Parts: sequence; C-alpha cells; structure tokens
Amino acid sequence: MNNEKTVRPFGMRDKLGITLGDLGCCCTEQFRAMFLTVFYTLVLQVNPFHVGTLMLITKIWDAINDPIIGALVDMKKPGKKGKFIPWIRAFSFPMAVLCVLGFVNVSNLDYGIRIAYMFITYVLYEALYTCVNVPFGSLSSVVTDDSRQRTALSRYRSLGGTIFMTVIVIAGPLVLYDNARNPIPGRFMMMASVCALIGFLCLQITCVWCKERVVYHAPKQQKVSYLEVMKNIAHNRALLGLMLFSFFGMVGASIVNGLNTYLFRDWFGNIKIMSVSGMLSTVYALIVFAITQPLANKFGKKEWCIYGAGFAAAVFAVLFFFPIHNPILFIVINGICYLGASGMQVLIWAMVNDAIDYQELMTGKRNEGIVYSAYSFFRKLANAVSGSLSSFILGFIGYNVASNQQTAEVIGRIWKSYTGFYVLGYGLAILMLIVIYPLGKKKTEEMLSELKARRAERASR
Repeated sequence: MNNEKTVRPFGMRDKLGITLGDLGCCCTEQFRAMFLTVFYTLVLQVNPFHVGTLMLITKIWDAINDPIIGALVDMKKPGKKGKFIPWIRAFSFPMAVLCVLGFVNVSNLDYGIRIAYMFITYVLYEALYTCVNVPFGSLSSVVTDDSRQRTALSRYRSLGGTIFMTVIVIAGPLVLYDNARNPIPGRFMMMASVCALIGFLCLQITCVWCKERVVYHAPKQQKVSYLEVMKNIAHNRALLGLMLFSFFGMVGASIVNGLNTYLFRDWFGNIKIMSVSGMLSTVYALIVFAITQPLANKFGKKEWCIYGAGFAAAVFAVLFFFPIHNPILFIVINGICYLGASGMQVLIWAMVNDAIDYQELMTGKRNEGIVYSAYSFFRKLANAVSGSLSSFILGFIGYNVASNQQTAEVIGRIWKSYTGFYVLGYGLAILMLIVIYPLGKKKTEEMLSELKARRAERASR
C-alpha cells in the first residue's frame, strides 16, 4: 500500500495542509450556505418558496453528480502529483469565480431573469465545487493509513471550518447589515470576493503541503466497474450508517444555520450580537481541538458521537418548551451544546476513512473516489433538503421578506422551528449510528489489524 518512491514522513505539514484545504472549501461553500438564502430573499426580493424550490432542484442534481465525478477520479491512474491533488489544483480557481458571480446584485432585472441567473450560477458553482471537494474529501485516506494519524487529520480538518466560522460569524453581521438591520447589497459581493480569494490560495497550499502516500496497486486485469462498486456500497453498513447519520444530522444543523440570521434579527431583535457567538466559538473550538482525540481514543469515535450529540439534543428539547429571550444566555448554552455535538463534525472524516477501509475488507478492492463521492452524495442531498427546507419553513410560518418587522406569531414560530429541527435532526442521526453503523471501537481495531495483515501478504507476493 505504500508508495515505491521515497516521500517525507507524515507530519505537521500534512495536518496543516488538510486544515487549509477544509478552510478553502468552507470559504466558498459555507459562506454561500450562511448568506446566499439571505441574499436571495432580502436583497433580490425573491419569494422564499421559489428560493427553496430552486435550491432543492439544483442540490438534488448536484448530489447525483457526485458519484459520477467520483468514478471519473477513480478511473484516472495516479500521476506524479498523485490521484487527487491535480483535481484540486485545476478546479479551485473557477470554483472561486463562480462563488463571486452568485452574489451579483440583479435585483433591478425582471423577476424571471433573476430566477434564471440564480439557477445558472448555482448549478455551475456546485459542479465545480464537486470537482474540488470529492478529491479533497478522498485525500486524507491516501495521506496515511494509520488510524491515529487519520483521527488527527480529521481533527485538524475540523479546524478549517472552525476558523472560517469564527471569522465570518464575527464579521458577517457587522459588515453585511446597517444599523437598522437591513442588508447592504454591495457588501455581499465584496465579502464573497474576499472569501473566494482566500479559499483559492488555501487550496493551492494544500496541493503543495499534502503528500499522497497510500497507493492501491490493483492487478493489471482489474478494471473499475462503477455498477459493481455501487452494488458493493449498497451492502457497506459502515458507509450506509454514516450516510444516514450525516443526512439527518446535517439537515438539523443546516436548518438551524439557515434560520440563525432570522432568529437573531427577529426573535432577539439584535442581529449584530451574533458576532459575540463568533468570538466565543474560538474558545469552544480550542477546547474541542484539545479534547476530541483523547475522548475518541478512550471511548471510540462512534461512541463519543452518540454521547455528545445526545446531550445536545436533550438540551434543545428543553429549550423548545422553555424559550430564552436573553441572547447572551442562549449563545452560552448553544456553545456548550456545540462541545457535545462537535464529535459529529470533527470525527466524521475519520469515520469516512474507516468506511473506505470497510469496503476494502468486504471486497478486497479499494475505490476511495467512488466511496467518498457516495457519502458526499448524501451530504449534498442533506444540503438540498435543509437548504430548501429552511426557505420553505420561512414561507410556511408566514415570514414577510418585504417587512422589517414580523408579527409576534411568526417570531414565536421561528424559535419553535429552530429548536425543534435541532432535536429532530440530531436525534435521528444518533439513532442511525446505534442501529446501522457497525464500527465501534473494538470492531474498528479488529478491521485495521485484518487489513494490515492482508496488505502485508499482498506485498510479499
């Protein structure tokens, strides 16, 4: 499984490269996730139902596109720079350009033309993002095949998203809105440009700092059969469990993120105080970074995700029935819940690598690109459902995009929707891990030992 050529040992450059790669992806994707719906509804003045329908259609197509890109990646033999890095290097720039174009203010155009522009820029961006994200997501599985090093990579990868969220949650409310809580149209595109540039540079550094060390030498007569791999994936309980775990967890978390601006703007009546949450998230992120690997090593990745997310879901179940009107108190409680639920975000990538190994254990073949893209399919599907669902929720509860002041009834429904979907999403996610996902701590250790023995035997031949 190791490269025949001598490469530098796994080290801090690989970890920081993975951190910057995730930061690069988040700079465009998460910025869009946080502010694109707000831009569409409050700047372009598009009906929330129409925004939701647009996102649902485009995200479903984008999800279907993931396995196709994964198959194309797997069909290409590794070159001098590896199997995945050339894809990241080639597509990161056009992805950044499309991110910026998505925030062009076309509110002066006819309504139908606005919808068409949104559709075209959305589809093109997501296609290019797939060409970057699928290879990047697969990259950590070939940087190392050591379980603890993979957990470290997953831990460092989480820093990328944390760094972005810390900065954007502080800067976003201060930059994008005026003192009357109204959006400033031009600043959305300005901020998108800054995020896109930073994202592009980070991904280029990833291509230099990360090294692909694990190479699967398939027999000469072996060819990648897309249908055969997908059939095997359908019987991969580890991957299926992760897919459903991520689907429900992401739907809950993404709906909450989608409603976050409206919660602070209308429920708390103070949108700029969201920046306090960004400052506190830095402290929480440092705590998570310090405790996650020791807890995962002690309890197991699956076990820690269940314990932590279960705690967060229980707290928000209480908040559903007992609303909080003090934004600072809410931010503190939300941050504590983040500590519990953080395992879902921090450890998921190491668990995906375990699912790739589980596929190899079952079939004797290794198809990182297709397996990861199958997982990514469900993440995109979750984004489609949650991104459109948050817009549909705003429509169903009667949110008036043309009004600066919502009715008391609508404001109350925002709180119920926010807390209720948090509980529902995380609760179902935990259930999927318990019922379907087979790789607890003991089972994972047994699997890695078996694969190590098989690889040694293959190498000796």
